[in-house]
Amino acid sequence: MKKFHTICMNCRINELPEQHQVTIVHLVNHLASHTDSYQQHAMNRIEKIQRENPYTDDIKGFDKSDLW
Repeated sequence: MKKFHTICMNCRINELPEQHQVTIVHLVNHLASHTDSYQQHAMNRIEKIQRENPYTDDIKGFDKSDLW
């Protein structure tokens, strides 16, 4: 029997293009299939991205002119 998990929170995933939504689901499934150690390492990388400010931070490989 499959178990479903529901989290109630403000989520703007529906504002992303469908392919980006699919990529995020693939990421979740990928992380869930690996060890706790790998999950923690990956989450540390993701949390760094989550804190980035594209307007003020220098982000390697990102062209700020795309923002204007």
